[in-house]
Amino acid sequence: MKRILSRIYLITFVLSFCSIVYELILAQTLSAFLADTVLRYSVTVGLYLFSLGIGSLLAEGTFLTAPAFYLIIVEILLAVLGGFSIVFLFVADALRLSGGVFSFLAHGLIILIGILSGFEVPLLIALMDKDQPNRESLILGFNYLGAFLGTIAFAFIFYPRLGLIPSSLLVGTMNALIGILLFKAAGDKLPKGLFILQALLLVLMVCCLLNASAINDYFIKLYLR
Repeated sequence: MKRILSRIYLITFVLSFCSIVYELILAQTLSAFLADTVLRYSVTVGLYLFSLGIGSLLAEGTFLTAPAFYLIIVEILLAVLGGFSIVFLFVADALRLSGGVFSFLAHGLIILIGILSGFEVPLLIALMDKDQPNRESLILGFNYLGAFLGTIAFAFIFYPRLGLIPSSLLVGTMNALIGILLFKAAGDKLPKGLFILQALLLVLMVCCLLNASAINDYFIKLYLR
């Protein structure tokens, strides 16, 4: 039981870390595409917090009956949407979409990532043994700690040292790796097909991460045309 709980705490920390970094990457990217940095960060953080609440509300009911299964689905979606979020925005910009359409798509991406992230804490709490007291508080504590360190890592490591696209691919890889760890932490049986899908996604993310520099250079050149 202690080993399972420690894994869940680690998973909670990393998922919160990934979630906030996705949103900060999106905020910085939008400030580059649409200008007005203060506005982009304010709107992004506001939409993110609102979407977290929506996700938490939607997680009630059916989803809590099979928390491990739905949590892995959520992580697959987050790894794709978050890991390739900046690539999606560069592609949208290359298509010469109008400012309104581009803004709608970008903020829709922020909301989707926020809603999916909102599912995480309720599902993680549901994974724990209900007979163990005070575990919910620890889950929330690790969640807040992960978010705090995510903001610090973005400001001092990811953005200045790696850049936006490599950072999003790295965090997406972390998300996919945590999805694999969930199979060991989950007490209930999960479909083998889901594990194969998660493993394939991890392989894809690692391959993209290894070629992050080339991918970044390609889209930067595309942006500057």
